[in-house]
Amino acid sequence: MSFVIRKSLPSLGGLLGLLLLVGFAFTVFVGAPLWFPMAFAVAVVLVQYALNPWLIQWLVPATVIGHQGGRYLTDHPVGEMVARRCAEAGIPLVKLGLVDDGTPNAFTFGRAPRDARLWVTRGLLERLDERELDAVVTHEVGHVKNWDFAVMTVAAVIPMVLYLMYVVTRQSGRNEARAVAVGAYLSYLVSQFVLLSLSRAREYAADHWSCQCTGDGDALASALVKVAYGMGQASTQQREQVAALVAQSKEGKKEASKLQARQRRAQSMRAMGIFEPKTAEAMSTALAAGVEPERVLGAMRWESVNPWGRTLELMSTHPLVVHRIEALEQSGLPGAPKRWSMLRSLATISEIDRWAARAGFAKELAIAVAPWVVLVPLVAFGAFTGSVASVGVALMAAGVLLFVKQHVRYPGVFTPVGEVTELLGRLDASPVAGIGVEVKGQIIGRGFPGYVLSPDLVVQDSSGFVPLLYRQPLPFVAAIFALFRAERYMGQEVTAKGWYRRMPGPVVELREVVAADGTRSRAWEWAARYAAAVLLVAAGLAVALYGMAV
Repeated sequence: MSFVIRKSLPSLGGLLGLLLLVGFAFTVFVGAPLWFPMAFAVAVVLVQYALNPWLIQWLVPATVIGHQGGRYLTDHPVGEMVARRCAEAGIPLVKLGLVDDGTPNAFTFGRAPRDARLWVTRGLLERLDERELDAVVTHEVGHVKNWDFAVMTVAAVIPMVLYLMYVVTRQSGRNEARAVAVGAYLSYLVSQFVLLSLSRAREYAADHWSCQCTGDGDALASALVKVAYGMGQASTQQREQVAALVAQSKEGKKEASKLQARQRRAQSMRAMGIFEPKTAEAMSTALAAGVEPERVLGAMRWESVNPWGRTLELMSTHPLVVHRIEALEQSGLPGAPKRWSMLRSLATISEIDRWAARAGFAKELAIAVAPWVVLVPLVAFGAFTGSVASVGVALMAAGVLLFVKQHVRYPGVFTPVGEVTELLGRLDASPVAGIGVEVKGQIIGRGFPGYVLSPDLVVQDSSGFVPLLYRQPLPFVAAIFALFRAERYMGQEVTAKGWYRRMPGPVVELREVVAADGTRSRAWEWAARYAAAVLLVAAGLAVALYGMAV
């Protein structure tokens, strides 16, 4: 537990410090009672804390594996693993559920250890060997042992209080109150990053417990690599075991019969899994032939060399794989990884390429923020408003910069890719600059396991699989696709065109997907972004001409 405290204390201390600083200014300069935003935030979080387990279980239907005494009623090894690790952690048996989805993932949720749930996907059981599965299960049990649900729930109160302070004070006419409002809002933004840091600390702590409990850091490192990049093949034997696991439980059969109806009520959410869903599924690039060191190194090189990796990690609930394996190696535990430590140390690149990656990062970052450098001062602070013509010129400049950004994001050339795992070695990949690709393979599932409203698809070829992000300018269009068209692609061979990115995991944002039976779907967010840039230029030109005419 001392390791958990050491990892969490900086983030918790930072959150508390922000609250005390802004709270002092709130009470002294505004004269408002601090108890009001605090009480309101606590009430909201308590309601959320009470309802979340039920809500998540409703949104992510699973076949529940019954238990009796100290064992689960299944012959699958996962039952014995979970029971043993719960006993070693000193917690009651968790409620164990199987999510029928091929994307490998696992997550825990609940209010306290006595009512904790551990959901594992079919893809996780099929792709990990027993050592790796045990390591992941122990990691998830570590979250329960460490009371992660309670810690994150309590910590979430502070950003909410800071935001409420901003809302209360922003309308005041007093200069002191306006200054407090600005400080509260800036503290709220900082607190969001601190909260993410705390979440990453909890992941490190759960990794530490898994390594300490199993004495097998290499198995955990291997599992992290397989889940993060989707590497490994689902063996026939493991598929049969999972099928038997579902068939063993009458309760599971009943749940399966209700699955479709319950899933239709599902809405997008962020469940705390072994990887953050918005990046976990995005990082699912697999090798059908097992874990090959050169493929792993290709993926790790981007994380360790490209500055986008570190930047995106700051906005993620989960650390990068490279840093998780590094933390395990430096843990000093008897079971610290050795083989995977060696592979991590090989994830190097020449200094020339390293500087090229940094230069590319600087250029892409400038392109990404350039339109907002004009628009934010114009809208928020009234800059460039000396005359009507100057406003028009500013709008035109922002539109041109936005057009350049979309040109970098959505190039018009699509190069066929021999194997999807070839993409892992692209050091020039980023969340800003798209690489036009054409991939072929079979659709094996959805991007978000367990969600019928997930419009993203996962395509697998002979080497591995990669998520296809389906993006539309209108949210309900993507939801309609998820409900009524996505299922048509399941199990079909497809050809998909789109733009490859790292976010930080490898993804392909779809432009078009065509199935073997002729089913075709197109995504139009790229066109909407271009249209927005053109309209902004046109609006700016019209305003500028009007300003010169009057």
